[in-house]
Amino acid sequence: MKYLFILLSLVVLASCALNADQEQKLNQSMAGYLHARNDCQLVSYVAFTYPAVVADYKEQGDSIFQAKFDCTQDSITWNDPTIRLIQQEGKSIHALIDVAQVDEYSYEILKEKQQIVAISEDNGNSWFFVEHAYYVDKSKLNNLKRLIKE
Repeated sequence: MKYLFILLSLVVLASCALNADQEQKLNQSMAGYLHARNDCQLVSYVAFTYPAVVADYKEQGDSIFQAKFDCTQDSITWNDPTIRLIQQEGKSIHALIDVAQVDEYSYEILKEKQQIVAISEDNGNSWFFVEHAYYVDKSKLNNLKRLIKE
């Protein structure tokens, strides 16, 4: 049974793996996104967010946009990203990523991980991020074909 699990894991990884350039660009973008969010660098945080998400919050008005991206009162940092799943269709690549949540005052690691989805529409050259809960909300991102089905 153990060998079957290992074999299935290798098949899944081989069928959904990124090439070295795609992985490097994802890692660089993810590091930038997490740094911008954790250090509350608003312009960079918005720049790394999937453009349709930014547009949706802008359409809802300034106060909702500011509330979404205002991280000055947030004491939770995101770190230790782990890619859980990668799906590709044509030039679109979606990656489901778990990130640990850490309280910056107590340094306590919260049991619940935050999930984000990295999206590339240009075969891994550029990456943008959206929170998983937003990604799976069928009332949002109507023009996005969701490759991750969870």
